[in-house]
Amino acid sequence: MSSDVEPSDWARLDPWFDAYLGSGSSAGTQRSDRERVLQEPGQEWEAIDSVAQAGLNAKSTLFCSPPLQVTNQDQLTEWWTELDTWWDAFSKAGHQNAIEIADLLEQSNESWATSAAPFETDPLAADITGTRALRGPVQPSGELDWSQWLAQLLEPSAALVRELFGVPSEKSPNEVLREARLPKQDGGRRRADILVRHPDYGVSIEVKLGDENYRKTPETARLIERHYDNVGWNHALLLPKRQRGRLNAVVSPSIDEHADGTREIVWDESGPITILYWQDVATAVRAVLQRGDIVDDHWAANAYLFCAAVEQHISGFQSQPVIDRMVDSSGVVETVRPIVVSDTLDEQLTYLRSRLDL
Repeated sequence: MSSDVEPSDWARLDPWFDAYLGSGSSAGTQRSDRERVLQEPGQEWEAIDSVAQAGLNAKSTLFCSPPLQVTNQDQLTEWWTELDTWWDAFSKAGHQNAIEIADLLEQSNESWATSAAPFETDPLAADITGTRALRGPVQPSGELDWSQWLAQLLEPSAALVRELFGVPSEKSPNEVLREARLPKQDGGRRRADILVRHPDYGVSIEVKLGDENYRKTPETARLIERHYDNVGWNHALLLPKRQRGRLNAVVSPSIDEHADGTREIVWDESGPITILYWQDVATAVRAVLQRGDIVDDHWAANAYLFCAAVEQHISGFQSQPVIDRMVDSSGVVETVRPIVVSDTLDEQLTYLRSRLDL
């Protein structure tokens, strides 16, 4: 959910900040906050971010000193009336999304309970993001950790490789390599994040989380094919869905969306590279688990936790306990949360509906 900002909006906000600046604040004597943001954007956004983060903490208390001084009470009433309209619209939409997600999670729990999976609830049934009680043995902190975890799941599982990449094989990969060194003609080296190798074909996966540098992607694919030239290769670029816009903006040609839902970029240097989102990986893990197509109990437990971690840590989806608190909100924080994560709730709704074929 978003709202367009017009230049005139600044003019309407300026009187608030003029009053604040006139109250003796040490913020300076700029004519408006707009000028201060333009002059020192980093410092100002840090201050704004700190307030937002504090607001998300249920135990936070915000103190503002000196107090905001507004002398025109009629204008103040007008501003609050307009703000109330926005607040009501955003909060109602977010709350309704939370209600729908709660219902979908209940349906999903029933689906898992009747499936062949060794688990009876949806991976989102438990909150594994909280700091008060760390849930699960793994707290991945970067691309290397996530890449290693994914490689561990792919290596013994023909079913997951087949589900994720469409590989027509009933056998697990011969090997799954991590950080494979690829020599360059100039004496330098590249590293391939994950290589899934079968006797006559392979799949390479470039893993992305925060890194948005895609210039090395086609070169890495070309080096893989040159170094391992005895098999045919398919290449995949794995990234969070939220980075799609950035990817499309910086690469040429742009992403080609196919009718079957698959995505690829056809670089001249390397040929086609499939675009995968982390949600695609979680979807594949869900499908394999619910079919009961598991390697063993340990693999299943690892895959189930991985799925929950991807959905909650990378995609930002809200767990069932958090959703339940949004539905029956009892405080300001839980009332505000659906507004703060409104875009994520929209995405989560679409995701869960698709998983339930709704």
